[in-house]
Amino acid sequence: MGRNVRIPKEKLLQTGLKMLIRDGYSSINITSLAKEAGCSTQPVAWHFGNMESFRTELAGYALEYVNSKMSRGSDNPLNDFLKNGSVYVDMAFDEPKLVRFLQLDEGGCRSSKGLGFLFEDKSNAVLAERIAEKYSFDIPTARRLMQSAVIYTQGLVSLISSGIVKCTREEAKRLLMDFGITFLIGVGVPKDKAERAFD
Repeated sequence: MGRNVRIPKEKLLQTGLKMLIRDGYSSINITSLAKEAGCSTQPVAWHFGNMESFRTELAGYALEYVNSKMSRGSDNPLNDFLKNGSVYVDMAFDEPKLVRFLQLDEGGCRSSKGLGFLFEDKSNAVLAERIAEKYSFDIPTARRLMQSAVIYTQGLVSLISSGIVKCTREEAKRLLMDFGITFLIGVGVPKDKAERAFD
């Protein structure tokens, strides 16, 4: 093995993520990845075997990157959830190519659960319990709120990142808040309490 094989797998994944955010997944191939990482193609082949394997690992690495931005554990569980939706809105404006990679399965995200992890994550079960307790819902209503919010947020983010919806970052975040308030009112939370839920 040549000296270039010593380039850590993590560096190749970091490089791939950087290229993905900057140029989109279609710009990444074994040669461009190696060039950007400052190595020959040998380490890429040695660590991943082929680009299909790299794509699968990059999808998981990108999801970890997204998850690392998420907020959890404050006294206001709905505000935590809104902050996480705001992270996606920010990504639609700042990292639209990454959003498209994750949402449109350009990179085989389905094989690593893609953004569906939001529905299965154990910590989200705890969040549903906290929301139910704070707003006197039953657990199914809290889960329905969370799932509806994820679907609404993903749709909004997809439309923004693809350039179909033109709005400011602040307008997009206000749309998320309005959605949450409307849902809460719809399940019987008094309007003034619903409006304070995201303070």
